[in-house]
Amino acid sequence: MANGFDGLYERNFECILVDKVFDSCLKKVCFDDIKVQLPDGIDPNFCDIEVRFENGVIVPGSLKVLDSSVLPEGCKRIKATVVTNYIVVATCNGKCFEIPGTLPEIPLDIVMYHPDTRSEFKFNIIVETRGEVLDQIVECECNDGCILTLAIGVFVIPKVIGRVQLKLDQVFPYCVPPRECKDFSDVSACDDFDSAAFPDDFYPAQSQYIYPCGQ
Repeated sequence: MANGFDGLYERNFECILVDKVFDSCLKKVCFDDIKVQLPDGIDPNFCDIEVRFENGVIVPGSLKVLDSSVLPEGCKRIKATVVTNYIVVATCNGKCFEIPGTLPEIPLDIVMYHPDTRSEFKFNIIVETRGEVLDQIVECECNDGCILTLAIGVFVIPKVIGRVQLKLDQVFPYCVPPRECKDFSDVSACDDFDSAAFPDDFYPAQSQYIYPCGQ
């Protein structure tokens, strides 16, 4: 038999196919002068302003994986450009305004573990980001409207990903559906009320002290 195997194959372990993170690192970038033009006619003093961030992405065509003689074995120079989109949500007097925007480009020129391997195996370079508003100021001019100035910090985590088969020393049972699906048409607002406990404050609270009449 091939490889000298001529018996039953007993396997007391499990194999899973996963995206393994071969390397990752952290880069912090701060933008202290992001200008956002607010819609005309709104009074920012009566507005709730929220900034929502999307996960950053690598600009197509900007990723380069380069060799360098000054780097340790198995490491590569990774160059890429990351952009992050955001939306400023201004809620004013019951109306919601959404102003989309894009943060300035974040250039990456870093060193990461990216070992040489067979040509069939492909690495994938991805980024995960988190944006935070560090400060915000609204300034209004008579003719130019209101400008929102933001200071924004961005955490950027580049990752080198490769799809591999990993061994688990324990064989885990399969996860089966734990319950039957419930149709939406069977959902009723009365379901929770039917099982609700009788409220303790059904009657007004009684006084702990009784004062003599006429005093």
